[in-house]
Amino acid sequence: MITFDNIEKFSKRYHCYNYFLRFFHDHLYYRKYYVINKENVPPKGLMDALAILYLFEDDRQPVFIARGDIFKKDWIAKILRFLKILPTFRNRDGGVGDIKRNNITFEHAARILRKGGTLVMFPEAGHQAGHFMSTFKKGFPRIAFAAEEENDFKLGLKILPLNIHYSDYFNCRSKLMVTVGKPFTFQEFFEQYTTDPNLAYLALNEKARAAVKALTPDIEFPEYYPEMELLRQMLCKPRLKAKGIDPDYFPNQKPEEVILIQELTEMKENDSENFLRLMNITKEYRQGLEQYNLRDWLINKKITFWKLLLATVGFVIAFPLFLFGWIHNILPFEFSAIFRKKIKDRMLHSSVNFVGGFVAFTLVYILIFTIAWWLSKSVLFALAYLVAVFISFYIFYQYKRGFIKLKAAWRYYNLKRKGILHRIGELKQEIMKGW
Repeated sequence: MITFDNIEKFSKRYHCYNYFLRFFHDHLYYRKYYVINKENVPPKGLMDALAILYLFEDDRQPVFIARGDIFKKDWIAKILRFLKILPTFRNRDGGVGDIKRNNITFEHAARILRKGGTLVMFPEAGHQAGHFMSTFKKGFPRIAFAAEEENDFKLGLKILPLNIHYSDYFNCRSKLMVTVGKPFTFQEFFEQYTTDPNLAYLALNEKARAAVKALTPDIEFPEYYPEMELLRQMLCKPRLKAKGIDPDYFPNQKPEEVILIQELTEMKENDSENFLRLMNITKEYRQGLEQYNLRDWLINKKITFWKLLLATVGFVIAFPLFLFGWIHNILPFEFSAIFRKKIKDRMLHSSVNFVGGFVAFTLVYILIFTIAWWLSKSVLFALAYLVAVFISFYIFYQYKRGFIKLKAAWRYYNLKRKGILHRIGELKQEIMKGW
């Protein structure tokens, strides 16, 4: 039986493990990692939105709450306990017994907050691929109010809204940004909680959801989601460039996307005729891209035969560097694919990539260092070789991405030369007008 007593207690082993994992997270798995408005992070409290451990620069060890179905096996539960994760159960995760176990989790969580600890929760109690928000569940308000009630409503608990934004959720070497909102208290609901807890839970949920919504591009219309998502990708950088703002700096992009989605939402409400026209044009454009297996960044781009030929020659010259990186990194790079195939939930693939990559790269790099040391009888040579292998990973991955783009550019060039893409080019020009 796995116990979660004292899960919040500082662990030296966990602390050491985190230093190593943080390097992998910040410098290998993600290409860039940003934290915006870090000064908003309070010294303690409940965080009511998506969060990640490496938001904090101090030595705190926050406790996470995650879906209970992943705790079913004892060996997994032990690992999650070490990682300071508590289980919470939903109706679809188990029987009545599992749901009742939530009371124990809530008691642990309230105790952590009373002691000044930090608790990380996912208020939507689920996951989905896309820029839209689901409803918030009552778990986090219940814990927050319970912690305050047991301290005669004098705890002064703060809730910190967060938003996590990815340039590419499913693949490594993407960009990651955490935006920190303003922390807030909820004393205005204390009196209501004493008379009708459910209404107080709903009121706190509404306040928290509004705070998170202000931080994220929330597409509220599922029937138009593919079109609005494509517009988000197409229009953000040109709009930033027109405003004289660096369009390639990742933290500049999301605020502009939030404004864009708000403008499209207002357009739907106030000018439905033009909104529907824009959606129809965008839908036709999206279907054209899918038909010819093209990406928006290629359309109407000036691509000449000589530029493509020069780029191809460059890739041929750089191939030996790619080959060195491929030989030394392909096994750990593809290791996670073995486990991804067994997991039907695509939203878990990113976690599998991260954990699998961390384990595989650690073991393979230790093996490479050991073999290099054994063959050369020199620690300095083994270290130098390991550094070369480490650098070659970046070359291997960038070469791989660049080669995929080069193939796409050749395909686009050939299709355009045949006059096939004329309509798609016209549609893009029409979409870009006025934005």
